[in-house]
Amino acid sequence: MGSRSTRSEGVLASWNDERGFGFVTRDDGERLFAHISAFPPRDARPAPGERLSFAVERTSDDKVRARNIRYLAASGRPLRTRKRRPGGMRYVVLVTFAVAIGIVTAIGALPWLFAALYLTMSLITYGSYAADKKAAQTKQWRVSESALLGLGLFGGWPGAIVAQQHLRHKTQKATFRQAFWGTVVLNILVFAILTTALREPILELARLILAASSA
Repeated sequence: MGSRSTRSEGVLASWNDERGFGFVTRDDGERLFAHISAFPPRDARPAPGERLSFAVERTSDDKVRARNIRYLAASGRPLRTRKRRPGGMRYVVLVTFAVAIGIVTAIGALPWLFAALYLTMSLITYGSYAADKKAAQTKQWRVSESALLGLGLFGGWPGAIVAQQHLRHKTQKATFRQAFWGTVVLNILVFAILTTALREPILELARLILAASSA
């Protein structure tokens, strides 16, 4: 899909913080879609009335949106933005898990197919996040949050972390973040059970439960 970009200025006319997008009114009166991923990071969320500088992107299907947004002023006063380290702790969790799964695979405590499964699910999950972000920007059918969480629960959460940070998607909604990290904890717990001394007692308990249910 082709596009051409020019730079302009305007005012944030409206903002839906729950859904992470709003609309910018350019100085010439044109109204443009603006997604949270187009804004630079700062402590405060975007607010109506703020003056912005942005690239105007007009796609091949003649839709327009604001990209590469910069804050200029709010109520006539310059805004200060503060750079933050994006997702530092998330990458610590990701690297630690990658090292752990590499070690247990190398020593034979876990079949290599498990590592392949995590990699495959992570690629699928990353693609799903990318598709959802594109759908949000173009107002198309979205990937449901339950589907994204389910992919993470079944081994795709490393890819979800990379997608969240690289695509700047699904990082603002508090309820989603809490649910996401719940799936990460649950997945890691299952992984730990399968790769430690807890594995045999848990499996034996599962066998007893299955035997009792079939009796």
